[in-house]
Amino acid sequence: MYGLNKELTPSPAPAWLISLEECPAALSWSDCGHWLAAGTVTGGICVIEVATGITLWVRSAHEKGLHTLCWQPGASVLASCGQDATVRLWKISREPQLTLFDEWTINTGGNTWIEHLQWRPDGRQLAVASGRSVFLFSSEGMPQGCCDFPESTVSAISWRPTGAQLAVAGYGGVRLFNVLDLNSKPRKLNWKGSLLSLSWSPDAKIIVAGCQDNSLHFWRLPEGHDAMMSGFLYKPVQLCWSRDARWLTSGGSTKLVLWPFDKKGPEGRAPISIEWHEKPISALATAAGSRWFASGCRGGEVAAWRQLSDTSPAACMQLSNRVECLAWSPVKNGKSLAAASRDGELGIWEMMQ
Repeated sequence: MYGLNKELTPSPAPAWLISLEECPAALSWSDCGHWLAAGTVTGGICVIEVATGITLWVRSAHEKGLHTLCWQPGASVLASCGQDATVRLWKISREPQLTLFDEWTINTGGNTWIEHLQWRPDGRQLAVASGRSVFLFSSEGMPQGCCDFPESTVSAISWRPTGAQLAVAGYGGVRLFNVLDLNSKPRKLNWKGSLLSLSWSPDAKIIVAGCQDNSLHFWRLPEGHDAMMSGFLYKPVQLCWSRDARWLTSGGSTKLVLWPFDKKGPEGRAPISIEWHEKPISALATAAGSRWFASGCRGGEVAAWRQLSDTSPAACMQLSNRVECLAWSPVKNGKSLAAASRDGELGIWEMMQ
């Protein structure tokens, strides 16, 4: 039943609420948790002091539009990219202000948009996807090689949580690259279809992808056994793991559909379905330092859950429009949740015990 116990669910006031005045493309917390960076679809970046909600820095960073941004783990460097085929590295200073200290343009001869970039979990490398290739750069911006995906345009990338393996997805499956030896052949996980999103489980044993045909496909590593989960009303591009890798949920419907990934796995078992959101889920996020996770829907509703297997959320908040981005503070045991709507409303909520 939709709305089950919603009237009994706490609705905390935001610590602060501001307007970006544009649709957000991405949110990213600095590793220290002091700053939140927000990028907009028209190419702007703003940096906000989390403790006060004060906007410290605003700049037009990518004239043709921004796709994503992310802070370097363990450092004060912010990477951004967009439709201008350029990656920019920004470093925060004591004021604090962001200073552009490096940039490079990638020309692949076709579509020059840069749609994906991710720092390696240890912060030593930045993976940048453009066209049919993923380019690797050091934390200082030095080129270190390239991972080619000849079958199609790269649609998603995901670093192994531990180690130096990069998963790259597109039409036809996933390729696993050893970034320490790019001359070695990548491992191929084949699938006849178009993959749209990609996630490595926290224990690095499973890779799951959201597919164009409204299904999920996953591979068990190192065996390579694969299976499919179907029946979604929409493309399940949002992927969210529990910290212990025992549960996976995704977007693709109004329900939170939880698939068990314990020793038995989801094969041949019915998932748990939680009816809470009245509109289809549009954003998911897991907290790095705790069991908390969050879900947001096209109706602007944000639910914060103490853990992925709960049947009802601990708190529920309302934004003015469709939820586009969710991000938890990376600080250990942190319970600060950032949420942004399609019309640019951005807020921070503090979850209680």
